[in-house]
Amino acid sequence: MASQRPPGTRFNASSSEQELLAGLRANDHDAYHEAMRRHGGAMLAAARAVSARHAEDAVQDAWISVHGAIAQFEGRSSLKTWLVRITINKTYNHLRQQQREVSLEGLESEHDPLANAFVEGGRFGMHWAVQFQRWTDDTPDALLQAHVLQDCLEHHMDDLPEGQRMALVLKDIEGLSPAEICNTLSVSPSNFRVLLHRARMRIFTMVSRYEETGEC
Repeated sequence: MASQRPPGTRFNASSSEQELLAGLRANDHDAYHEAMRRHGGAMLAAARAVSARHAEDAVQDAWISVHGAIAQFEGRSSLKTWLVRITINKTYNHLRQQQREVSLEGLESEHDPLANAFVEGGRFGMHWAVQFQRWTDDTPDALLQAHVLQDCLEHHMDDLPEGQRMALVLKDIEGLSPAEICNTLSVSPSNFRVLLHRARMRIFTMVSRYEETGEC
């Protein structure tokens, strides 16, 4: 059972997740405020990855659901993963209300100009024909934070197929583990790796072009 928060203790960045959960289950206003501070950004980013138009409404709906479901949360995943999953479901609900079907687009080769970059073999049944270099502080990961690239980045993120965009947001921006993302998106590890790699390559290509030409 989660440990109870000592009387008079305020929730802040040093509060453990178990303390925060105990506060949420006790309907503590300060606990909800701290949970929103910690995870609200990840929830909004996940919702925007599905539908920017419905993101804010979906996050609000998610918090309403959290209030009613927190007592049943068993902690099999992290609180952040659970909140993100609820938010994604709420965003899809908004889309369904408009009778719009959304899938994890991006697995089909016709959506991917890098379809020939993969060959069979390796731990997950395929591996990169040319190994993708990890981003470091002096490569696109740092450049994405530059103000001059913000508009261009947002434009290209919006153009990514949905599955690729969600894989990139949840892994490289929100820091969820591959297992958590596979569970959240209901995809296999190999499909997740394909989605993430293709999204990274598209953004990497965009940043490289910007560096070389100054054009988005």
